[in-house]
Amino acid sequence: MRLRNDIDSNWRVQGRFATRYEDRGNDPDFFIRSARQSPTSIEPGSMTLDELFVQYRSDDRRTELRVGRLQSNFKLPLITGKSLDRNQASNIDVGWTDGFYLGRQLTEDWEATVTGQYNSRDGNGIVTRPPLQFDDSGSRISAFATLESDAEIGPIFLRALTLTWYPDALAVDGPSSPPREDYTAAALKLAAGWDVGTTIGTSATRLVVAGSVGHAFNRPDNPVVGIPQSGQADGLAWQLGADLVEILPRHTVGVVVGQADAGWLIANDYRPNDSLAEVRWSWQVSQPLRVQFRARWRQEQDLREGAVIAQRDRDVRLRATLKF
Repeated sequence: MRLRNDIDSNWRVQGRFATRYEDRGNDPDFFIRSARQSPTSIEPGSMTLDELFVQYRSDDRRTELRVGRLQSNFKLPLITGKSLDRNQASNIDVGWTDGFYLGRQLTEDWEATVTGQYNSRDGNGIVTRPPLQFDDSGSRISAFATLESDAEIGPIFLRALTLTWYPDALAVDGPSSPPREDYTAAALKLAAGWDVGTTIGTSATRLVVAGSVGHAFNRPDNPVVGIPQSGQADGLAWQLGADLVEILPRHTVGVVVGQADAGWLIANDYRPNDSLAEVRWSWQVSQPLRVQFRARWRQEQDLREGAVIAQRDRDVRLRATLKF
């Protein structure tokens, strides 16, 4: 539940209350703290504020500053809505970023943003995978920066470069050993679209293709992440997806495939050392009501220490969302 107050044309105050309940095992508890109880979400029954910030926008609308508790996302423009590096919380999970966001329109086509994030000793509100740790005092502030353009060049309507930096947060020899190094990763994102036909009525069917590829520059050794091989863990991550928008009136179908190597530690949607394939269908029944179906397959790439077979997961979900 969100409350927003536009003080004037430049200033805004905004907050949002969030909770998560399941059919059993709820432990009602209201808190405001930097770290979640689990790496990916709050525990069932927990209640918190996942937004509470002050926003300033300049008169020319070229500069925007937010300070406080924010939502920080940079997902591909697909109904699968995945990101290699910045997706605050997927599905019905709850997450946040404590810090600031500064965005500046550099030219008519290009915008740059910087998000500064506070990390407590116990963690933060965004997914960071082990062996990323925040017990070193130098890891309190991290950063996420983007350079992006939505100016159209032929069918291309999005191109972006992102950079993630966690100083003194990578436990290269494992959490129990003192050495900490910086963790830095960069990703390139592109999206393009084409009109491919006309559905029943006047709506045009549109094909949207989007993808991203990333590389982590400093990674732990394979044994630290549970892979019985010598040498440094691989640091590549990639995804590629496509949507058919308005394939029928108010219907969109999409598919995405991707993977993250064991040294890619910052994706909410891709577990390290995992491959993923997903199919999704969305039906906008009415303006406030949407129904989505998802089928997803995930599999480990390399066998972990002591494993006989690679872990495999299959799941399906039917979800209805009503906005009011």
